[in-house]
This record gives sequence, C-alpha cells and structure tokens, in this order.
Amino acid sequence: MTRTSRISALAMSALVSAALGGLGCSSSNPPATSNGAGGSPEATGGTSSVNTNTDTGTGTGTGTGTGTGTYTGTGGTTSTSTDPTGGTASIDSTGGTTSAPNTGFQPLCASVPLNADGKAPTKGGDCSGAADTQLCYKTCGPQSIGFKSETCSSGAYVEQSGCSFLTGTDYSCYKIPASIDASCPTTTPKASDPCTVAECTLCSLNGQYLDSSGAAKTGYCVCPAPGATGVSKWSCASNTAWPCPGSLGC
Repeated sequence: MTRTSRISALAMSALVSAALGGLGCSSSNPPATSNGAGGSPEATGGTSSVNTNTDTGTGTGTGTGTGTGTYTGTGGTTSTSTDPTGGTASIDSTGGTTSAPNTGFQPLCASVPLNADGKAPTKGGDCSGAADTQLCYKTCGPQSIGFKSETCSSGAYVEQSGCSFLTGTDYSCYKIPASIDASCPTTTPKASDPCTVAECTLCSLNGQYLDSSGAAKTGYCVCPAPGATGVSKWSCASNTAWPCPGSLGC
C-alpha cells in the first residue's frame, strides 16, 4: 500500500469512530459514581432491632399455727392433765373438775430442747453449754400433779427438794385419812402394780409404800381410774411430794 492509501485508511477509521460516538453508545461498565434508583437502602426497612424482656417475680408467704387442747374429766374419775406450753392442769375429784392455769411452773423439762450433751435437764445433769436450759420443772407427786424445779448451778442441775402444787385446785381426792381404809391391801402397795380399791382412797402399810424398783418409801398410794389397757395401777408419792403433807385436810 502506498503512503497515500494508508493515510486514506486512517482517515476513514477516524470518521467511523466519530459516527459511532454520535449515536450514544457507551461502555458496559458505568462510572463508580453513578447510582441507580434502586441502589439506595430502604429507610423504613433498613433498621433491625432486638427486644429483650426479662420477667422477674418475688413472692412472700407467711403462716401461723395455733394448737389448743382440751381435757375433760368425767364424774367420779381422778385424773390429771398438764399442758407443757402453759395450759391447764385439771383434776376431776369425785364428780367435780377444778382447773388452774399452770403459769408458775414453766417451762416443763419435758418440753425444752436437749442440752449440748444430748440429754434432757435432770438432777445432777450437765448444763454447762451456752444454750443449755437454766431452769425447768419436772412433774412429781401422786399422778404427777405437782412440780419440782431443776436449776442449773455451777454447770450442773440442782433439783428442788419436795414438790410444789398449783393453787386454786381441788386436792380433796388426796386428803390424808385419820386411818387407812379397810379396803386397802394388807401388803405394802407397790407403785405401778395393779390395784382395785376405790378411787380417792389412800393406802399404805404402816405409812409406807414401795416404789417401782421395790424400795420402801414413806408416803401413800392412790388407785386411779383404769388406763388405756383397762387396768388401774397404784400411783404413789412420798410425804414430801404429797398435796396435803403434815395434815389430814387439803
């Protein structure tokens, strides 16, 4: 090709390029700064949120309980009932019931917690523990109608001598007779042995009875109404633990 022909070909190529540009053709890769109508995020749908709910609750409960006990004797029955929490000791003597609140002999040793040594308060027992009971009462006398104290002294319990009794209570069932009733046995009555004499009849042999171990003691016995087994058993106590010591009346 001659030089003139090459110049003509180049000129023709330039004309074709110019013609195509005039028709609006463009590259398939738009400029980086160009944004279409759908390129922007949706304002109302572009927010994501997480809600966390924590539920808490508190509850308070209270409860109280009250227990009461009632003991009712029947006419002609000699019986005793002691409420260790301060209730009523009752004695039904030949048809009438006389009651008195046990306000002076509290607490009973049978109702207090065991001491540090695991034992209940008793004569000569240890009471050196910081939380050990310092004073309580045991029952004594015929049918356990009296009370005697156990007092902690120098780390050991000292037991009251004799027996104390509630005031305002009818003890006529335990009245000491001028002479022993003819229905009493001719042998020495023994505590806890079966008996058959009438209630409120004091018995002894020459002023003595036998305790449950068989040891001779000075005092008296009475024959209460039959217990749950249907058998009456002697209930005995020494003179010093009798409701009417040193006299014939109550």
